[in-house]
Amino acid sequence: MRSFTLRSFIVRSSTLRSLTVLTVPIILAACAATGSGGPVLPGLVNAPPPPLGAEDTLPIGVVWTWLSTQTRDGGIVPDGRERYTLEFRPGGTVNVRADCNRGSGTYTRTGNALGIGPIALTRMACPPDSRDTDFIKALGAVDGHSMIGSDLVLRLKPDGGSMRFTSYRP
Repeated sequence: MRSFTLRSFIVRSSTLRSLTVLTVPIILAACAATGSGGPVLPGLVNAPPPPLGAEDTLPIGVVWTWLSTQTRDGGIVPDGRERYTLEFRPGGTVNVRADCNRGSGTYTRTGNALGIGPIALTRMACPPDSRDTDFIKALGAVDGHSMIGSDLVLRLKPDGGSMRFTSYRP
């Protein structure tokens, strides 16, 4: 019985040594593979940012002034276009000036698809000739964007109209 126990111990020791000899080089190779000396973190933490594609044309941090809106029912060209502005900010927020009211909201985009809203605005009473309601209503109907020259064009749903903006120059 003693010889069986001794033999069992020798077999177990031999297996443990073999396992150690095989495991240690693998662990060392994995540690050396990080390159920067730090651990490789799970997920996309160590991944570079995605490249900007040709469709990624929405300028962030630019103040845009409203030039016009075209729909099948006609067009709107606002007086005092500097009173109607739009600025897309990092993180999916948008700053809006609609005549005498100011506010902010959210936007989402995928490629050239774009959605704006909801927008929270102040509630000042603008002059009777104000286009603030038309401006905000059209922003809520945006479903895409493109650049034509240096102008930003926002595509509207459902009638296929568009809003055109130029970068703000006081």
